[in-house]
Amino acid sequence: MPRRRLRYAAAVLRVLVLCHGNICRSPIAEVLLEAAIAGDPDLVGRVRVTSAGTSAEHEGEGMHPESAALLARRGLRTSHRARRLSPAIAAQQDLIVAADRWNLRDGRALVAAATSHAEVRLLRDFDPEAVGRDLDDPWGQPPRAYEQTAAAVEAAIPGILGALRARL
Repeated sequence: MPRRRLRYAAAVLRVLVLCHGNICRSPIAEVLLEAAIAGDPDLVGRVRVTSAGTSAEHEGEGMHPESAALLARRGLRTSHRARRLSPAIAAQQDLIVAADRWNLRDGRALVAAATSHAEVRLLRDFDPEAVGRDLDDPWGQPPRAYEQTAAAVEAAIPGILGALRARL
C-alpha cells in the first residue's frame, strides 16, 4: 500500500522591517527581502514581509524617489505607503528587523506595550561582518548612498533567511 503524505497548513511567519520614516531604508529592505524569499523554495508562501517606521512624519507617502529608482533598476516592486508602527501592528509580528539602534529601542518598547511575542533584532546583526552596526540612512544623500544601503541589506539577507528557515 502506498504511503500517503499528510499535508498540514504551514505557519506563516510575519516579518516587519523598521526604520524611522518608512520611506527609504525599510521599504528597500522589505522589497529586497521579499524578492529573496520568493526565490527560496523553503520560504516562499511561508513568510510575509512588511515594513513600518517609528515616526508618523511620512505616513501615507510613497517610498523616497531614490529608493523607488533603485528597486525599479532591479525590476522589483516600487509601490509602497509609509505607515507608523503601532502596538497593534507589533502584536501581529514574529520578527521585527530594525535599521538602527534607535529603531531597535523603539521597536522593543512597542512590542512590550503590545505584550507581543515578536523578536526585535538589528538588521545588520544578520550579517556576520556587521554585527552591532546601524544601517546608514541614505535620506538626503546622493544615489550612491541608496546603493550602499541596498548592499548592506543584501549582505544581511542570507542570515535573515537562515533565521527564518530555523523558525519553520
